[in-house]
Amino acid sequence: YSTDRALLLSNYPGSRAVSASEAKDAIARFAIYDDPTFKRRVQITTEEEWSTFLDGCRDKSEPGNYNLELLLKKCYSSTFSMPPSPTAQIRSQRSEDNGVAGATLSALSV
Repeated sequence: YSTDRALLLSNYPGSRAVSASEAKDAIARFAIYDDPTFKRRVQITTEEEWSTFLDGCRDKSEPGNYNLELLLKKCYSSTFSMPPSPTAQIRSQRSEDNGVAGATLSALSV
């Protein structure tokens, strides 16, 4: 991460909000871009895939542009974040099921 962050700061010293094509170029320069895990987890070959990946990283002050810091963080989190454990998914599903079941119970009348 530190290598890519240094690259980001040196190539885009003042403004880190860039257009979609500049964002693609910037990502392609990051070391993470060549990482096999990144390539396996993040499919960005078509324009639609790029658009989906870039979505959510728009710059708040310039909505037409993308924030490179957010994109760098997204690259790393997409690559190295752990998926939820199967047990956590089962617990979550059970609690949702219980919530729905509890909501459908009719009130007792006295």
